[in-house]
Order: sequence, then structure tokens, then C-alpha cells
Amino acid sequence: MIHREKTLHAFARLLSYPTEEYIQSAELLYVIFSSEMPEAATKMATFGDAMSPLCLNEQEELFASTFDINPPCALEVGWHLFGEEHLRGQFLVRMREEIRRYNLPESAELPDHMLHVLAVIAAMPNDEAIRLVHSCIFSALKKMEEALKETETSYGLVISALSLFLVHEFGEPEIDEHPDHLDFVNGQPQFSDDPLHAYPMPNSGCSSNLVEFVPLHIDYHSNHSSIPTGEGHG
Repeated sequence: MIHREKTLHAFARLLSYPTEEYIQSAELLYVIFSSEMPEAATKMATFGDAMSPLCLNEQEELFASTFDINPPCALEVGWHLFGEEHLRGQFLVRMREEIRRYNLPESAELPDHMLHVLAVIAAMPNDEAIRLVHSCIFSALKKMEEALKETETSYGLVISALSLFLVHEFGEPEIDEHPDHLDFVNGQPQFSDDPLHAYPMPNSGCSSNLVEFVPLHIDYHSNHSSIPTGEGHG
């Protein structure tokens, strides 16, 4: 039986800025998947082989160029669901509530960064985790997988393995979940479904009367003179 919390935390480390122990997380996932999920194990072995020859600075540069200045590959779930629309602000508030609900550590990344989202899923009761994964995460991962196919990095293997694991734990996603996210008509998003309604936060309903405002000033096209230090898109 695969240990859910340990697995999600290992994925969260791979989707954070590389450290000296970065490759160890890929090796751990390979071991975890070896017996029950050979396809995912192969992906992690291939990813580890690709990253091992790189020094830490090279790993950081690859991570930054893949995720930080490439909007289609961004690690913020809400960006893939809502773009810069105001609904993303509500999603950020809700994810911050979940982080605090489970007393999880916060970082410089935005609350909807995959680092935080995976930690929340690991802490949630199973029924709530299923709702969050199916209403929000599968859709974002699908967009990321498609975008990463256009890059020359091996990070698509990590996202693909994560998708396989979430299917293993929470079941297959519905066909064409939220296919219209980021489609706009007259400047307004056109959604086939609203993940904020599909996944309401505890005791918050879907009211728009939120007292906390989360500013969104996203600029993916600014010039970076150095490697980002881990701050989220905001």
C-alpha cells in the first residue's frame, strides 16, 4: 500500500526550488512506486537520471526557466483555473484558509502553489481530498502536462507521475473536466463549471462577501537578472 502523505510531500519537494536533497525525493518516489505503479516508477527513474548530472545551480536555473517565467507551466493551480480573473483571488483565500485549518507551514509562495496544495491534500480527510482533486487539481495538471510537452525539460515526467498517483488514490477524472477555463468572451471567463462551487470551503459557502482581498499583479514577461528566490507569481 502506498503511503499517501509521504508520497505527496515528496512530490511537493520536487515542485519546489531544488536543494541538495532534491534527487533523493525522486529516488524515494521511485522506491514507493516500484511495486504497485511501475509506470510512475519508470518516470521518476528517468527524471532522476536527467537531473543527476546537473549541479545545484543548474537545477535551479532549469526549475526557474521551466516554471517561473513560463505561464502555461506555472505551479499555481488557481492560475490554470482562472487566469487573472477575480475568482482566482477567492481561490487564493480559500486555499490559505485550508493551510491554516491544518496548521501547515506557509512559505513565500502563493497559497495555490502546488507546494501548498499537495500539503493540504495530504492533511485532508479522504472525502474532502477527493472533491478538491477532482474539482481543481486534475484540470490544472492536464494543462501543465500539455504545456510541458513543448519544453525540453524532464519536468513533464514529474507532473505525469503525480497525475498517475492521484488517479491511483482518488479515481479517474471525469472526461473534459472544466474544459473552458481560461476561455474568455468580452473579457469575461466562460466556465462549463465553477470549481469554487464544486469545492466550497468549510462553513464559507460560495458567498462573494469576502473580507480579505488578495491582490493579483502577475507579470510573467519581466526580465529576471538572477534566479528567483522562490516567491510565487503575484
